[in-house]
Amino acid sequence: MTTKYIGTMVGFGFMLPGLLSAICDEMMVFSIISILSYLPIALPLELMGQAIFDQYSSAALFVFLGLSAAFGFSSFYFFKNLVKDRDASQPLNMVRFWGYFGLQLLIIHPVVFYIWAFINSANSGDGQFMMGAFETFPISSMLFLVIGFTIDFLKNQTNE
Repeated sequence: MTTKYIGTMVGFGFMLPGLLSAICDEMMVFSIISILSYLPIALPLELMGQAIFDQYSSAALFVFLGLSAAFGFSSFYFFKNLVKDRDASQPLNMVRFWGYFGLQLLIIHPVVFYIWAFINSANSGDGQFMMGAFETFPISSMLFLVIGFTIDFLKNQTNE
């Protein structure tokens, strides 16, 4: 697939479940995506943070910093290679492209939730606290469209 706007289209596809769950209560079933995205990276960090720190706000900050570092390193690697491939007039590496979006699915939803969790850490013992995953899912889904726009912008720039 060598379309000029693949990043935007894929970003919109990743954003669509969050958009649907934001505008229609019946589509909240899509929020399971955000809950499942916590398991591979955020859950181990959460368990480590709770073992190290006594206060939940410190544990949430620990998880946020770990996820932010993962986002930063993966984005730096992807965009550095995207610019390098563009400068060498090579097509978009689709394996790297889909791998990046797949990895961001496991990072972006938890990052936005842990920002919310850090702000609302006073309510961390409340049973409604986990509902924050449903609240933050539409917001975090919008970031995929931003990433798609950024990929297309960098990919389609010409060297003059």
